[in-house]
Amino acid sequence: MLKQSGYGIVIVIGLVLAALTVLEYFMAINHIGAALLMLVATLKAILVIYFFMHVSRLWTAEGGH
Repeated sequence: MLKQSGYGIVIVIGLVLAALTVLEYFMAINHIGAALLMLVATLKAILVIYFFMHVSRLWTAEGGH
């Protein structure tokens, strides 16, 4: 991924999460299936945990507590 400012990444991830939410909504109203809905929800959770909760810093030398 290209080096971007912190705000740029936040905007991109926010837009991806919004798009996945819209996709999830249309999947739900068209009865696509619970397994695929769970897959999309899991992807959204991973994005939130990685980018907004900064879990990746726990395994770096300078991050974590």
